[in-house]
Amino acid sequence: MVRPTCLALILACATAGAAGAQGAAEPWEAGCLVRGLDPNGDGFLSVRTGPGSDYREIARVRNGDSLFLDTRECRGNWCISQGAVVNDRRTDLRGWFYTAWCEFYP
Repeated sequence: MVRPTCLALILACATAGAAGAQGAAEPWEAGCLVRGLDPNGDGFLSVRTGPGSDYREIARVRNGDSLFLDTRECRGNWCISQGAVVNDRRTDLRGWFYTAWCEFYP
């Protein structure tokens, strides 16, 4: 189930820029709602300095957090965040994350 705060954020992101772009986001702009992480396992998704698990971890996100991205900058299954909502707080988090745990939205 999507938390009400996350749902409001998803709706806000989908309609951002309505005044200048008639409500349409650019086709390459997307969001990743983090889903499916095992709460009995690590329970987090690492955000890294580069596109791969060999790069240094700079942050951790959990189920229900959102990462914002430009799909043109993805490399395979790795994308770079250009902001995020972590623990219901907007951040300027910039780093690479593995997309297997993403539910993408426009």
